[in-house]
Amino acid sequence: MDNQPVIHIQNFEGPLDLLLHLIKSASIDIYDIPIVEITDQYMTALRQMEDHQLDVAGDYFVMAATLMKMKAKLLLPQQAEDDAEDDEPSLEEMQAALVEQLVTYQRYKEATKWFKQRQHDQQRFYTRPEADVPANVRLGKLKPGITFDQVQQALIDLMDKQREPAMPLRMIDGERYTVKAQMSKIRFRLQKTKVAISFKQFFDPKPNRDEVVTTFLALLEMTKQHEVTLDQPSRVLPITVKKANLGDAK
Repeated sequence: MDNQPVIHIQNFEGPLDLLLHLIKSASIDIYDIPIVEITDQYMTALRQMEDHQLDVAGDYFVMAATLMKMKAKLLLPQQAEDDAEDDEPSLEEMQAALVEQLVTYQRYKEATKWFKQRQHDQQRFYTRPEADVPANVRLGKLKPGITFDQVQQALIDLMDKQREPAMPLRMIDGERYTVKAQMSKIRFRLQKTKVAISFKQFFDPKPNRDEVVTTFLALLEMTKQHEVTLDQPSRVLPITVKKANLGDAK
């Protein structure tokens, strides 16, 4: 008994969980399991579980019987194994089946761990219900014939033409664009002309993501404040922006 490994008893989810724990603790290759060694460790773990008066389910003993049978096949002379019944699986078949069960269980266990982590991360976010618009707020209006979906699609088209490809990791710099600054640029651009300007002309040919988002928000804010109006004469023509007249604010 002095040479027997000490198993730290914990709440295992089943015989495969215990067996996988023993394999990892001994740094054993799951595809090359030493049957004699792992069987002895498994039986030791069962005895310790019983000594601690833990409720050991029958599945643990079924796995123990399987391991003992594989150990017996390994230790029996080859002739005795050849004389066994033809319908009885060979040692190689039993080992392959055990490895397949362990690999499948390990995949499900890793997937479960991933989902639990996602659930934990999701709990760090807090959401609130949509708030009603106050009655005294004057909302900007779109010209007849243009819908919010069309404005949204125009934003999506610009995002697809962004200058810089999205990188998984990048340095965070200070703000290059702000809504206030973009509103000033739009006002300056509209002061130079009395005609409507195409929505896309407020952006570079290949704008980056920050410029697209801030300029789009600036246009929405100016529409809300009745500084500009958005129009689309027909579906085939682009969305245009122009300074709002006094009548547009009514």
